[in-house]
Amino acid sequence: MNVQVNSLNYNVNIQDGTIDSAKVGLYGHDETSGDYVNAQIKVEQSDLAEGAKFLTANPADIVAIAKKKLAADTAVKDSTTTQAQ
Repeated sequence: MNVQVNSLNYNVNIQDGTIDSAKVGLYGHDETSGDYVNAQIKVEQSDLAEGAKFLTANPADIVAIAKKKLAADTAVKDSTTTQAQ
């Protein structure tokens, strides 16, 4: 599935004018299976490379971080916990 970007929004701290995070909207659709994904991923300052700031970071790098976070968030995890019904 090819995951594309449909939005990139910076979250500005009104008090001091700094950007403290970004929300990346991602979507994908698999023509063969009909499966799709639609997600918003928050990229925090701590996710950026050391010394990088949102104002100087390449937007493509922010999107790459968001895609990695999406993959990690949606990966099947081994779990022995069952949901209560």
